[in-house]
Amino acid sequence: MRSALVIPSWAPEDIFSSKTASSQINYWQPLGTLYVAAVLQKAGHEVKFFNGAFMPHEEILAEIEQFNPAFIGIYSTTFGWKKAKETAADLREMFQQKAFICAGGPYPVAVQEECLEDGGKSFDAVVYGEGEFASLEILERLESGKTLEGVQGVIYRDGERIIINPERPLIDDLDSLPFPARDLLGDSNQYIPLRRRIEENLLLS
Repeated sequence: MRSALVIPSWAPEDIFSSKTASSQINYWQPLGTLYVAAVLQKAGHEVKFFNGAFMPHEEILAEIEQFNPAFIGIYSTTFGWKKAKETAADLREMFQQKAFICAGGPYPVAVQEECLEDGGKSFDAVVYGEGEFASLEILERLESGKTLEGVQGVIYRDGERIIINPERPLIDDLDSLPFPARDLLGDSNQYIPLRRRIEENLLLS
């Protein structure tokens, strides 16, 4: 199944004060999302990753439209929830019900079903724990035409109802996870932690 994993487009000013944003910006490799991607790839799914740290909103929409995924996972932190909702709404308008749209990340973990209430029908489901195998099970259910009933760690929309499934246990054997799919990063040199950026600025000064 074609799957798109998305970090919505954002700018430094969305997080930091406009006076200090340029000096505070840092880009870490999003390992959580890349672990989800790796698990899906290992199961035979085609995955593309779209990182809004380096892509404007319209470019993300255009590339996802061209990719034409059946599953779209949107990552959100607290500060990024507004952008996640906007991205989901635009993708829902684009694909209607042809794509299943799911929220994941720190904010959905924290507020859970509130994401579906606040996000309206733009989102079909929320993963509210470790997302690797929960996401994989969602895809397996979608491929087989089954509902998400009982899928641990998932809250989903069933018509007008919001169904809260039981929590998913933590992964005991972390060695069962494949290495994160860094092949999806593109140019890895774009990912510069704050300390390295400060050191580079000192060398240039």
